[in-house]
Amino acid sequence: MGRPVKPNEPVTAERIERALDKLAEIIVFLGDDGVEVLPIYERLEMELEPMKQLEAKMDEIRARAARSKLRRQHKDRS
Repeated sequence: MGRPVKPNEPVTAERIERALDKLAEIIVFLGDDGVEVLPIYERLEMELEPMKQLEAKMDEIRARAARSKLRRQHKDRS
């Protein structure tokens, strides 16, 4: 089974991804009855999307800051 969840652990994109993985397995296991669980799956997907967008934006910002720092260092050496 997966790693134990701590009650005070923050909700992260990684945790939601793990929940979606587990829920997908449950839905498949339930067969036709799995459709009853679809609203939960869709809700998790909806919650995940803005988190992924935020992570992607922060990655872009960190990359921009790193490029800017390199340009300044190169400029200072010239």
